Amino acid sequence: MLSRKLKYGTSSVIIVLIVLGIIAVINFLSTRHFVRADLTENKDFTISDSTKKVLGELDDVVNITAYFSKNLPPYLTNIQTQVKDILDEYEAYAHGNLEVNFVDPAGDPSMEQKLRFMGIPQAQLNIIEKDKAEVVNVYFGMAVMYEDRKEVIPVIQNVMTLEYDLTSAIVKVKRSEEKTLCFLTGHGEYSAENYEAVRTSLGKQYMIMDVDLSEGKSVPNNVNTLIVAGPKEKISEREKYEIDQFLMRGGKIIFLIDSVDLAPRSLMATEVNTNLNDMLENYGVSVGKSLVLDRASNSNASFSSGFVQYSMPYPFWPRITKRQFDQSSPMVNQLENLILPWSAPVELLPSKVNIEKTPKQGENQKQEVTEKPPVTQNLKGIELFHTSQYSWTKGRPFNISPQQRFVPTGDMKSYPLAVAVTGKFDSLYADKPVPEPEMPEGEETQPEPASGETLIESPETQIVVVGNARFIANDFLGRSRANMLFIENAVDWMTLGEDLINIRSRFVTDRPIKEISENAKLFVRIINICGAALLVIAFGLVRFIFKRRAKKVYEAYSV
Repeated sequence: MLSRKLKYGTSSVIIVLIVLGIIAVINFLSTRHFVRADLTENKDFTISDSTKKVLGELDDVVNITAYFSKNLPPYLTNIQTQVKDILDEYEAYAHGNLEVNFVDPAGDPSMEQKLRFMGIPQAQLNIIEKDKAEVVNVYFGMAVMYEDRKEVIPVIQNVMTLEYDLTSAIVKVKRSEEKTLCFLTGHGEYSAENYEAVRTSLGKQYMIMDVDLSEGKSVPNNVNTLIVAGPKEKISEREKYEIDQFLMRGGKIIFLIDSVDLAPRSLMATEVNTNLNDMLENYGVSVGKSLVLDRASNSNASFSSGFVQYSMPYPFWPRITKRQFDQSSPMVNQLENLILPWSAPVELLPSKVNIEKTPKQGENQKQEVTEKPPVTQNLKGIELFHTSQYSWTKGRPFNISPQQRFVPTGDMKSYPLAVAVTGKFDSLYADKPVPEPEMPEGEETQPEPASGETLIESPETQIVVVGNARFIANDFLGRSRANMLFIENAVDWMTLGEDLINIRSRFVTDRPIKEISENAKLFVRIINICGAALLVIAFGLVRFIFKRRAKKVYEAYSV
């Protein structure tokens, strides 16, 4: 009996030791191989492949310090746990090149002063619990440091955007030189005040500056990307020459072109002559002198008439939905919604550009092969997004009143509103003399001479052309969050590459109610009204049939 107990006891000890050994091996392997399953649609609890790539390419240690107070209110403790989980995942994929520390600065005056200089404030929170209201001061920020460079996240307000903020901070501190984004001025373009939200957002990753090309000035050599945002006045030939030569040096350009100038309150529209048409056409793009209307996919707009304010579907504000974006472009393939007010059609010229085209909404997959003219430049172009197939255009005179009957003129079809062109561009001024700058009357100063010899071909570079500049103005951004994301994606794609784009667009979802036909609406209405009654009747009939059958069986056996 004793030997049997001893045998069973030894077996139990061995089993326990084996289990503990298995747990220890699993624990050891888990510290070196990070694996998790995330079943959410957008992988909400897993860092993106782009972040994994950035972390995997770290060749030196980056320090992240999270400044969290211990006395956080209860509703923030869950966020703190999520932040810790994200940072644990970052450490796992950085393979030893990321150090994370959590610090509570409370009670340390020197540390609190240091954080003030760094730009991490002490946040004041109102707490109401247990019949008591009080104000507490807490720290809830983060600093990313590498060598003598640092980036801070002053207050973590939203865990959804933390991955982008954190990864972009890592990318920025690892760069040896700051990227510069430049806005053209001097021709009635959208000012810093009109574009305040966009400039503030882009300023987190880039140095923002304005450039005036009058009197023969050129685009500074430290500029990476130039934005031409809605000029309302004519751009001189010398200024165009400087823009052209910036592109020939390998610079990137985003053209946001308004074909009409609007007075929104009076709804008066006049045509704009920017003098850019010949240059854009030389680069393989044509911007129409008309406005696009979309009957099927548009946004509501608000108007006032006297003391009455009303809202209505407005075809002059096309809404771009998921299937209208080009799925091959990282700039737009994760967006689901854009609204572009009073937009011009933008066309790629097949004589200049090799067009990489995906079938549009409503088009057949198989289309007739037509003979294309020979392409004169080594350029590739894509249509970033387009309207629905129920669209048409209106030219002069421009009637944008919402009170009119929106009757299509001509055949309805889909119109592209934005394009991207990549490749080696030919200069518009390859066989032309350098234009003389236009000097103000009575100005005695000498114009600046052209910088060096005219470049006739660019290295590999890109341009983006959108037939609209209003869609990212302050007073319109609130209508669609994706409007801001598109311009951020375009700048990142040109200046930094694709890494940050995939992170930024992850949580941008739009789930509009699907439009159905009038017949389908009638069918649903009938089902809602009669469906319950029909179910009760059907249940009663089935029950009656079964009871009758059971009765017959019972009577047969009784006999």
